[in-house]
Amino acid sequence: NNEILSNLELLKILELPILSGVSRKSMIYKILEINPEEALNGTTVLNTIAITKGAHIIRVHDVKEAKEAIDLIHLLS
Repeated sequence: NNEILSNLELLKILELPILSGVSRKSMIYKILEINPEEALNGTTVLNTIAITKGAHIIRVHDVKEAKEAIDLIHLLS
């Protein structure tokens, strides 16, 4: 998962929509040594990275927080 997210922009050559689904994944809470319910901050960070690297769609559990992050990304980029 880490390698895919790190190289997400390489998938742009396919000229297809890219979906990212990192919400509350174990790669977040295991690294941070927290439980899945506490992984919102890590999820937001990884969603932001995914969007800036070319993800068109993100699968999330926390819609309000994800929308706020997307709004800020689009406003500031």
